[in-house]
Amino acid sequence: MKNERTLEQLRAGFAGHIYLRFNSADDYAGFLAKAETEGFRFGERLPTEYLADVQNMLALCENKQLSFCNTFSRMAYACGGDNVQRVDYAKFISGADDYLI
Repeated sequence: MKNERTLEQLRAGFAGHIYLRFNSADDYAGFLAKAETEGFRFGERLPTEYLADVQNMLALCENKQLSFCNTFSRMAYACGGDNVQRVDYAKFISGADDYLI
């Protein structure tokens, strides 16, 4: 059986900011379901409460928190840097080695 990657492993693997990019509504919905099963939350709210609000990018924060990206987050994502990791969620969850953008 293939070892499935977890969001917790991703968060533990990098310091700084981690931004996840979603290529489709299906990727986004799959992420929300997975995040919820791993115990991630938007504050006190469950990830799947945001299924109708499709996003193309979210931040994977410490302490199992998720965050929507504001203008500053989007600027950090665009500029990159040593403390910014940009992740193609579909590639990450598939097991591909080239999931960093």
